[in-house]
Amino acid sequence: MKKTLFKMIYAAGAIVLTLVAPSCDTEALTDLNRNPNAIETNIPEYSFTALVLGSGPGQNYRALGQGMQYFSSYKEVPATGDKFYNFSGTAGDFGVYTGQWNRIVNLVAMIPGPENVNKRAACEILRILDFHQATDGLGDMPYAEAMKGLDNLKPKYDTQRSIYIAMLNELDAALKSMDASKPNVFGNADPYFKGDVAKWKKFGYTLMLRLGMRMSQVDAANSKIWVEKAVSGGVMTAFSDIAYIRYANVTGQMNPRVGGMISGDFAAPGGDNVEGSKWTTRFIDHLKNTQDPRLPVISVVWVPSGNSFTANNTSAIQRGMKEGAVNTRPSDFDSYSEPSLLYLDRAAPIITIGSAESFLILAEAAARGWNVGTTAQAAYTDAVRQAMAQWALWPTVAPHSGTITTAQVDAYLAANPYPSAGTFAQQLEFIATQHWVSMLGDDYEVWSNWRRVKYPVFNYANWTNTAGQKVSYPGNVTAGKMFRRFSYPLTELNVNPTNYLDAIKRQNFTEQTVDLLQGRMWWDVGPGTGQSNVN
Repeated sequence: MKKTLFKMIYAAGAIVLTLVAPSCDTEALTDLNRNPNAIETNIPEYSFTALVLGSGPGQNYRALGQGMQYFSSYKEVPATGDKFYNFSGTAGDFGVYTGQWNRIVNLVAMIPGPENVNKRAACEILRILDFHQATDGLGDMPYAEAMKGLDNLKPKYDTQRSIYIAMLNELDAALKSMDASKPNVFGNADPYFKGDVAKWKKFGYTLMLRLGMRMSQVDAANSKIWVEKAVSGGVMTAFSDIAYIRYANVTGQMNPRVGGMISGDFAAPGGDNVEGSKWTTRFIDHLKNTQDPRLPVISVVWVPSGNSFTANNTSAIQRGMKEGAVNTRPSDFDSYSEPSLLYLDRAAPIITIGSAESFLILAEAAARGWNVGTTAQAAYTDAVRQAMAQWALWPTVAPHSGTITTAQVDAYLAANPYPSAGTFAQQLEFIATQHWVSMLGDDYEVWSNWRRVKYPVFNYANWTNTAGQKVSYPGNVTAGKMFRRFSYPLTELNVNPTNYLDAIKRQNFTEQTVDLLQGRMWWDVGPGTGQSNVN
């Protein structure tokens, strides 16, 4: 039947060609079906720009933003990380393969030759950036046998340890291949650095610093080697080193994350929010207790004023909503703090990786006694200054300004001195807590660092039952615990079952969803869990 149909179509085409031939040549006929506004060939520069725009850190402000106790919601269904009432937002996916990695394979194929070595190295940096975020959320994944197309439709899952070692070696090779004498990294098509090879190397070595420190609890010897190697290569240390994506308050150029938060929750100043969210008590109290000058930058209380609301960002009036709030809108809902107009401005940038994170890792490395060319106190001080300074990247939106003065930073550091005489555990908690505050918005990295060091310690049993006892929220699906991973996509059980089940067994997970969410990453070891049931 298919053969006959093919012949009929072919014959029909011949008749058409015969009829039109006298008045129209073949090229002209083909042109009739060509879109004059379409790009018919791949342009490497356009592909790279798209690659960078897709490289920003992942955001999951409901599951992870709540879980890391930035946000609280009085509602049940949206409270994935606040009450653990449902699994929405905790189901992982393998989009890393069909998304960024696939784009990179196609792009690298377009830029062969020794003259494009810097471009290919930048692509490799972005591939590793994206994949480490994927494996940090899921655990073991296909890596060595991945992206083989029809040659291997059922790839084996590599251990997360082997993936990390491979990524670090591949990153090292890419950075060593970069050559300042060769053409830069796509010039103006590079949204991060306009092609600056030196800055791309700092980006790569700072990523190496992050990955190296991730292994600190499970393989301290290798962690030290890779952290010190990154420092020798040259990591981010200046405001100008920050890799961030710029946006504008213009249609088609707006920050997509902010757009999602506005439409999905903070749709209008004052009154009820779509998902019932506010900043948490834990977060706001910490900022107030430490006299943090970032508080009036990122937070606002919408005070009723007649038939409207007035923005008030003074520190004294800010108050967070209790985590795990009962499933009823609090009568004083309007009095709680929520993200400021500056934080929710559609022209707000997205920081991918920067100098504040770099210095925080250096502070921890120095506290561990590693050779990183600085002291823990000096690196911590630099981290705070960089973290405060980066808010100047945000647009000023009255009454908020992202400019924090040197005097304000000095006062903050004086009020919260680094515990040089403290134990290592005290120093680690101090650094990790600053990481929690300074990395606001980089949900996945904050979550990963919390799982690694177990600080800050969060209390997830904040719901009060009828007997006045603090318990986990009724009907929660994680036994009141913060999930430590995302579940594998269910499609894997259908398309790659043998390797899927082998990976679950190897990691001591079970097929029960609750247990899967409590399974730990290879690097998530050691005493403590980062969560307490004691108020």
